[in-house]
Amino acid sequence: MNTIIYHPPEILTPEQAAAYLQIDRETIYRYIRDGKLVASKLGRAYRIPKRSIDLLLWATRTRPDVTLREYTGAEITEFIESDQTDEEAQAIIDQITQASSTV
Repeated sequence: MNTIIYHPPEILTPEQAAAYLQIDRETIYRYIRDGKLVASKLGRAYRIPKRSIDLLLWATRTRPDVTLREYTGAEITEFIESDQTDEEAQAIIDQITQASSTV
């Protein structure tokens, strides 16, 4: 049996968002108007980041006791340390900063 997996784009139209959530398109517009769904209006059309839809699903979940993964202090410290800029990257940042300040 073949399973079809749908991978939505990162930016969706209201119609695509409605299809993805399996709800009416007008519900998407209502969520946008009510501030429940973040969207950008480009010209006369809305564009909705998929992340906004994911956050809507998370905010309206039926199990508020289910949380996002919680990290220990040691894990957070490790993330911060591994995210530090190394010397080579810092040199590039300094060059770009210096070049942009002379423009």
